[in-house]
Amino acid sequence: MNLRIDRFIQALLAKSQHCQHGCSCFEHVSIQGLQTFKYAYVLRTALSLLQILVKFKKNKLKQIPKIFTSKDNIKFCLFLSSYTLITKGLHCLLRNKYEQDSPNYAFYCGLLGGMISLSFLKYEQRKFWALYMIVRALDTRFHKLQKYFLISQLKQVRLCHHLFFHATDSCLCLFL
Repeated sequence: MNLRIDRFIQALLAKSQHCQHGCSCFEHVSIQGLQTFKYAYVLRTALSLLQILVKFKKNKLKQIPKIFTSKDNIKFCLFLSSYTLITKGLHCLLRNKYEQDSPNYAFYCGLLGGMISLSFLKYEQRKFWALYMIVRALDTRFHKLQKYFLISQLKQVRLCHHLFFHATDSCLCLFL
């Protein structure tokens, strides 16, 4: 039993030969997740403070200390950092398991990581993020099919595709 635990710990702390990062996979995933949380927290808090300062209402200034411990800010940061943790962790796991790096891993890891991390958001926000992720996944698949000439390279097809996806992205930005 102890031998299995030792092997598991060694596998976590080892770096796969197929991974491009310089440290162990566990360390890389942990550092990336914490950095994402840190940057998301700083950005979300700064935007909240900026919003209060632009409106500059005296009764709103009392809310400044509450912004630093806001549940919404923490949940948003958890959403982004869990996405990073799951995506990077699955990517390293697949590289270790199949002993190769494939561009297909990124798509499936990102999709699964995004779907799992959506559980940290409120229902209203979850709808828009899910729609955004679906649009981005379709966009990625479309470009891959075009790359392998499975979909025609006609200008009309590209124009319709371009207009559809950018219109959808623009609409989503209005709601977020």
